[in-house]
Amino acid sequence: MKEIKSIWKLLLLHLFPGMVLTLIYILFIRQGVLSNYPKLVLLGLTIMVTIVPLELGYLLYVSKKEVGSFNIFKVLGLKNKLSTKAFIIYTVVLFLLTGLLITLLKPVTDFLQEAFHFIPSWYYYTEDMTVYSRYYLIITIVVSFFVITLIGPIIEELYFRGFLLSRMNWMGSYGVLLNVLLFSVYHFWSPWMIVARVIAFLPLFYIVNKKKSLKLAISVHCIANFTDVVALFMLL
Repeated sequence: MKEIKSIWKLLLLHLFPGMVLTLIYILFIRQGVLSNYPKLVLLGLTIMVTIVPLELGYLLYVSKKEVGSFNIFKVLGLKNKLSTKAFIIYTVVLFLLTGLLITLLKPVTDFLQEAFHFIPSWYYYTEDMTVYSRYYLIITIVVSFFVITLIGPIIEELYFRGFLLSRMNWMGSYGVLLNVLLFSVYHFWSPWMIVARVIAFLPLFYIVNKKKSLKLAISVHCIANFTDVVALFMLL
């Protein structure tokens, strides 16, 4: 598997999809796309028209170039198989640890959100969901489950861990740190979460890289995002 040893290329591959998503997200908002719907619905739409085609498209391009087919799994790393018991234990422990760190770092996140006071209120996708009717809540739950809990995280893990991280082995442990840092910055649509994401995700992706288990990264990422769906269900 070819290593990516150009820092500039790594920066571009990590950050470009997030830049495009953010620009399209802003464009959609300013043009009044889905203006009556919760911002999570708009974010889900934006993910489908930016992140999915860009990241999946690049994986298809690389697989065609390197192995002559569109089988992206031939160009991905981290394909070791954990035993079922080990997989379940690691998934539960890492999910709980990630959630605990995110919770403990909430004061930092809140502080940074205040520090980013120059960001206009219309930019925030987090909002008071209790003001929406049952119809809009159900639409948001469906979008959140299929796009933000399943499609988005799976594509991101294939791209960021399966492809990018597995080609940064020449950096040793610093490769994991850089991957997590850039992945956190890549979320330009929620910059106030950067510190929390770096600290909370570092243990997860360190273990993922150490165990070479892409499935572990996908499972924890999907379950973590599913907690937002649960929270929305509680509002019905």
